Amino acid sequence: MKPQRRPKEDIDRIPDQPIDIKPFDPISKQKSCIYCKQLNQLLAPFGAVAELFGSVELEISTKGEWEFALYLTDEQWFPVLVCLINHFGAIHALMDDFAVFTDTSEGIDIEVIPMRAEAAKRNQAIMNYWRSDPAALKKYEQGKLQHSFSKREYYRWKDEYIARIVETLTV
Repeated sequence: MKPQRRPKEDIDRIPDQPIDIKPFDPISKQKSCIYCKQLNQLLAPFGAVAELFGSVELEISTKGEWEFALYLTDEQWFPVLVCLINHFGAIHALMDDFAVFTDTSEGIDIEVIPMRAEAAKRNQAIMNYWRSDPAALKKYEQGKLQHSFSKREYYRWKDEYIARIVETLTV
């Protein structure tokens, strides 16, 4: 499993504005479960399942968005992407093993993130790491708050922080 770092040029293009990090909101997590059920109804014909992912799932300070991971097989990859493109009308980002679709619900930004292969392994590993180590999760939350003064610096820090963790998980 290899860490994934964004190119420096990509991070340098991110706006240098503050990020609004909010405390965890249990009501938002409850509402995200309703959205997840609807998403899973859409995905059922493909044998795919969405699950809440990221800060809301971990119940830590968040940008307020809901993120849903779809861990897909190679056989599911293209049929699910086509289904999601038809459903959402567009794809926000696409790589060989990772895609992002965006939506909103009740003013909340949503990311639906299909993954396969290396991207799926990497993201599952980091989520499992934080779920199993409360001190590491607290450190991650504190880092988010410390770097929220600049969206550019936040993503520069976050990419490197997660990459270093992934490197330790593969030793």
